[in-house]
Amino acid sequence: MTTTPTDLPRLEVCVGGLRMKNPVTTASGTFGYGQEYDRYFDVSCLGAVTTKSITLQPRPGNKPPRLVETPAGLLNAIGLQNVGLDAYLAEKVPFLRAKQVPIIANIYGKSADEYAELARRLEEAGAADAIEANLSCPNVHDARRARGAVLVSQDCDAVAQYTRVIRSATRLPLFVKLTPNVVDIREPALAAQESGADAVCLINTLLGMAIDPETRRPKLSNVVGGLSGPAIRPIAVKMVWDAAQVLKIPIIGMGGICRAEDAVEFLLAGATAVAVGSMSFRQPDAAVAIIRGISDYLVRHGFSDVCQIVGKVRL
Repeated sequence: MTTTPTDLPRLEVCVGGLRMKNPVTTASGTFGYGQEYDRYFDVSCLGAVTTKSITLQPRPGNKPPRLVETPAGLLNAIGLQNVGLDAYLAEKVPFLRAKQVPIIANIYGKSADEYAELARRLEEAGAADAIEANLSCPNVHDARRARGAVLVSQDCDAVAQYTRVIRSATRLPLFVKLTPNVVDIREPALAAQESGADAVCLINTLLGMAIDPETRRPKLSNVVGGLSGPAIRPIAVKMVWDAAQVLKIPIIGMGGICRAEDAVEFLLAGATAVAVGSMSFRQPDAAVAIIRGISDYLVRHGFSDVCQIVGKVRL
């Protein structure tokens, strides 16, 4: 079946049990809790809103400077600044529920048990439609440090352990967000799948560093940070493609998506949905333009359903 200008293609996707009316969400940490962007467009038009990382207690984040622009991206070390679970439930959820937009609640804990508590309480409060477990921010344990791993998602055993514990705490769709700072993305992705994840999110930021030659000091107070933006897109697309070759669960692709064409790259590589991140800082309504652009692409190429292009890169 082909489409005509009056017969718009179907954009709905299902990611691990979460139904989205289109395949576009927002990347955690770049969209606040949705309220911040509602002045620019109606956030209910998104496939889902992915929140900033939520922790049990409020976090002030790292000391400034916390952001550095790069020639084709952004280096950040925000440090998971957030209002904490109680304030999220009281102040942020009512707005998102009023918008009737699916909520992907990104969570971060200092231990597997903290992740589990967050997931359980979010489900009990009806404050999430899916859980995105952020296993790709610094979380050092001596046993892993000895093997050179400083992120949970750099250690496949830890990915499996954390995923199992979170899975046991909630019936909500569970998405595991992984780091690109590994030798082979397929290994932690498979560990997440085999331990109960309903989808994986690829990729989080690449570790980077910037130094001021005049002061000879790091530009970030945290010394290192996470690189996002167009510079990392080819790496992200390749990692999505790698993971898609071995996974049976869906992938949400992200990393440097600025235009609809970028999103289509991820879909062709094997992602079922995509997340728009840093581009929202430069163009607040970028996600809306990308949704329209995906629809236009499908019409132009004669597809009736966005699922028809998932994983359909021609090799």
